[in-house]
Amino acid sequence: MQRLCDSIRVAAIFAPGAGIRPVWFEWRRQKHAVTRLSYSWQDSLGGATRLHFAVCDDSNIYELMYDTSDQNWTLMGVEEQ
Repeated sequence: MQRLCDSIRVAAIFAPGAGIRPVWFEWRRQKHAVTRLSYSWQDSLGGATRLHFAVCDDSNIYELMYDTSDQNWTLMGVEEQ
């Protein structure tokens, strides 16, 4: 997986009791529809909780990270198929 640390725009559903689910994200001026959520986990850095999502579009796997302290999304990595 190619490691990155790019700020991105994400559309996500925040559902009561179901957590957060990314729907699409923009990276390098291209919109990527999330077709599958493969895995999610959380960690912390300092006092901030960070939510990680392994998602797929039609061709690649991406790791998205949501930082709950500043409410920003970051593309942490991509594995091109």
